[in-house]
Amino acid sequence: MLIDMMSNGTFDLFMTEPVENDALEKGLTQPLLLSSEENNQDEDVDQECDGSEEASEDSHKAATSIGSAYRLLTPSIKVQLLIYFMLKYAMEILISESSVITTYYFSWSTSKVAIFLACLGLTLLPVNIVVGSYISNMFEDRQILLTSEILVCIGILLSFHIVSPYSVPQYVCSALITFVSAEVLEGVNLSLLSRVMSSRLSRGTYNGGLLSTEAGTLARVIADGTITLAGYLGESRLLNVTLIPSLFICVSSIIATFFTYNSLY
Repeated sequence: MLIDMMSNGTFDLFMTEPVENDALEKGLTQPLLLSSEENNQDEDVDQECDGSEEASEDSHKAATSIGSAYRLLTPSIKVQLLIYFMLKYAMEILISESSVITTYYFSWSTSKVAIFLACLGLTLLPVNIVVGSYISNMFEDRQILLTSEILVCIGILLSFHIVSPYSVPQYVCSALITFVSAEVLEGVNLSLLSRVMSSRLSRGTYNGGLLSTEAGTLARVIADGTITLAGYLGESRLLNVTLIPSLFICVSSIIATFFTYNSLY
């Protein structure tokens, strides 16, 4: 009997020891497994954070080329660049051909043409003061923008030589409306452009200022080219031929402004 009890006791002892050892090993390894899983989860979270940070950094990088800058342009910005192109084109046509037109129709001397252009230039400061101090406080910028575009279109229409004789008051009034409206349009357009322009286009070489400058420069080049080509048709046709592209671009910009009017803030 004693032998049986001892044998049973030792057997139970040997049986319980492995069970307790297994439980102990599991208890010791479980925190390690949990810590390793937590570390893996932390690493995944860190990688996700790093990926999101890299994506956010990429989304805030400056444009590296004209193509990448153009892809950042929204429809409203494209319309505003078209408006800037239009007003620079109309002003270049008006100023560059003024000496030829006034000499042909009115026999003005060089001094008279210079006085005329100087008077146009003197309107800039008072008009901008009135617009900046009063009109901009009464109306939204997009309303002033659209009104200025319509006035530029009216000035271009009045400049056409349809009824003879072509009088000095007609030319001077139409030129004054076109020039003043274009100057008001430029200020309002650049103000709106700075608000809706992407932050990526406010830094680097290929920024919003460069795009606006290139649009204005391209408008002047094309306008001078138009005057040169129209000159081959004769002085009698120079005025109307050069005004037709101005009218077409102006009407196109007005239509485009209507389509994007709600996005102009």
